Amino acid sequence: MGSRPQFIKLAVLYNELAGDKSFSQKIVHTGQHFSYNMSEIFFDQLNIPKPDINFNLHQSSPNLFIGEATDALQNYFLKNINSEVFLYGDTNTTVAGAIAARRCKLPLIHFEAGVRTADSSMPEEINRLITDRLATVNYCCTMKNFETMKAEGYEGIISSQLILTGDLMLDAFLKIKGSEKNIIEEKEYIACTIHREANLSNKNKFTAIVNALNKINNYLRVVMPVHPHTKKKMQEYNIEPSFKMLDPLGYPEMKTFLTNSSFVITDSGGSSREAYFLQKKSLIIMDKPFWPEIIETNCAMNTAANEELIIEGFQQLPSLKADFTTQIFGNGNAAKNIHQHLSANIDNL
Repeated sequence: MGSRPQFIKLAVLYNELAGDKSFSQKIVHTGQHFSYNMSEIFFDQLNIPKPDINFNLHQSSPNLFIGEATDALQNYFLKNINSEVFLYGDTNTTVAGAIAARRCKLPLIHFEAGVRTADSSMPEEINRLITDRLATVNYCCTMKNFETMKAEGYEGIISSQLILTGDLMLDAFLKIKGSEKNIIEEKEYIACTIHREANLSNKNKFTAIVNALNKINNYLRVVMPVHPHTKKKMQEYNIEPSFKMLDPLGYPEMKTFLTNSSFVITDSGGSSREAYFLQKKSLIIMDKPFWPEIIETNCAMNTAANEELIIEGFQQLPSLKADFTTQIFGNGNAAKNIHQHLSANIDNL
């Protein structure tokens, strides 16, 4: 793993397997997220040991990072050849791990399989398509993910075990307590996170997002924990936000921050799920969101990175007839489901 959401998912499964003496686990960190607030703090807070190895790869170019991470992981796997490789999500670390594992002929287990946007220009889509295809076992968070994989030929034409497990993010949300300390003074506010490369790499899109948030902030306070790359792009584009910005938050602080908010505006697959867990209506700034299930239950809306559309979408949030009763992401037993499947099948992968 190598990014903030992966640390959270790993923590739940690591602690589930830690009590089973038939499993030995090693945590391998590529270094994709490397600042204290984006990496080390999560190991301190989530009760998991520091990584067994950290390659500290900080390449700014995605292609260079994937190449160097694949090489480093392949060399590491060759020294640990009697292993199974477990990957999370759809990051550059994920696809590097998938290529390295299969080149070493190791069983490959992928959690969060079957997420699709049908947009192959999106880096995450490329990463997940490759990883799903290479995986020996694909664990799906939702029924839509599971049915998508079946429709693509998994379980039939494509040789891969396909299992519906539920979402480790929901496990984490239910198991890990929020911070007892209020992070901000505001009683009513919008929790906002913007970090997706598709929104940051285009100056016009990012400017439109910030302009919209500035105007929304005049009606209801907007508060954003700022990802380091987001902050860098604000400086590069000379963008002036008038809303409140915070340093990146640890998991308990982030949970409390979302819990106390009135609405959520985000381009994050993780934050949109956490908003759903908390029964908060959200506006997702993505043309094709990763979790359309949330929108289909009227718990969220999505919009392009357009100033007028973002403002219009936010104005419609209060009137959404949201249905938070559907267990889209399971019942919080994803780690147990994975544990049971691995215990029964580990010798046959």
